[in-house]
Amino acid sequence: MRKFALLIGVSEYQHGLSQLNGVVQDLEKMQRVLLHLDMGGFAKDDVTVLKNPEKIEMEKAIEQLFSNRDKDDLVLLYFAGHGILDFNSNKFYITNSKTERDIHKNLVKATATEATWIKDRMNESRSRRMVVILDSCFSGAFAMKRAVRSADITVDIKTQLGGEGRAILASSSATEYSQEESSGGIYTSYIVEGIETGAADTDNDGYISVQELHEFAFKKVHEAAPAMKPQIETSQEGYKIKIAKAPEGDLKLKLEVKVI
Repeated sequence: MRKFALLIGVSEYQHGLSQLNGVVQDLEKMQRVLLHLDMGGFAKDDVTVLKNPEKIEMEKAIEQLFSNRDKDDLVLLYFAGHGILDFNSNKFYITNSKTERDIHKNLVKATATEATWIKDRMNESRSRRMVVILDSCFSGAFAMKRAVRSADITVDIKTQLGGEGRAILASSSATEYSQEESSGGIYTSYIVEGIETGAADTDNDGYISVQELHEFAFKKVHEAAPAMKPQIETSQEGYKIKIAKAPEGDLKLKLEVKVI
């Protein structure tokens, strides 16, 4: 059994999409906890980080992430950046540094990656332990004081990405804003905090499951930004996927002090 992760962050946009300055910090936080021996336990060579990729580079990396995996391998895809909903089809797309809108502010679909394309790659994988974390907007208004990863209508993440042996975690339901500070997205910050402090290990078994991590992040995000309601879509076995170990002893205490 091995662990593989692909961390994608898009902060630099053109063509009508706002910049997201906290994305680089999000990638660094996620990479830190995944590589930590006493937390994520991922090997350095098995964690790929893409900053502001173009479409072909991003799609090639996603395809490689899910291909040639064994049944018990843990495969994690993390995306921070703008997402866009096509209103006519209600299809969700993740963006890249070259994603475009036309003069009518509609998505130029050839410049983005449809979620169902990612789902097809997941369906082709032999892994039955797949986790997708989306700290993204779903493209709406950007005229707020804070940068937002925003939302217009509800995204059906079950249809778009769901399936057996996988868990999809999203920062919002697409009816709220996914907020970010200069230090990064609120959602990612609490995902990382739950792992680093061990606070997400609510059953105290030494491991943090997908369900535990979602419940911790949901509570913390809702307290900080009540309009946001992080979502989860998973099968029963998906809930049980262990995404990290909870730090113990002196390490846990040091990390708690650092986070506070």
